Amino acid sequence: GVLTWTPGEDQGPGTNTITVRVYDNGSPVLSATNSFVVVVTEVNRVPVLTVPGDQTMAEMTLLTVTNTASDPDVPANTLRFGLVSGPSGVSLDATNGVLTWTPGEDQGPSTNTITVRVYDNGVPVLSATNSFVVVVNEVNRVPVLTVPGDQTMAEMTLLTVTNTASDPDVPGNVLRFGLVSGPS
Repeated sequence: GVLTWTPGEDQGPGTNTITVRVYDNGSPVLSATNSFVVVVTEVNRVPVLTVPGDQTMAEMTLLTVTNTASDPDVPANTLRFGLVSGPSGVSLDATNGVLTWTPGEDQGPSTNTITVRVYDNGVPVLSATNSFVVVVNEVNRVPVLTVPGDQTMAEMTLLTVTNTASDPDVPGNVLRFGLVSGPS
């Protein structure tokens, strides 16, 4: 008389009547029938979060990746994304999981772990968390050279001017000056 049943995701919530009959082996065969009710409650299941694979990029360039999520509940719960941790400047769209980041000059070279969480609106609220790594490579940027304005001078006198330069890289590169062309 053991009855077993595992309600599927699509069978909760719901109220179900189960009717059982028992037969004897007498003559005539007699039976009795009875029913009981099984109330199946909804059980919120954890959403599934998929983050992009590890990324490698150059500093000062835009990274755009999409985190995806699904909910195994029927009907599916509404899902929202949240940024758990990451470097400064990372932005995550809560509704579609699109993550963007443009690492600044001071953020390369570096290795950064970005952690994302997806939440459902079930009862109780459940979430899933996952991480991926972004390696930011240093990009050498062109130095800035400032030369003095045009000069007028008498022959047989010494001309002394100062050229200045700066490097936009962080940390700045060592700069050296060289003469490309000029009079003898």
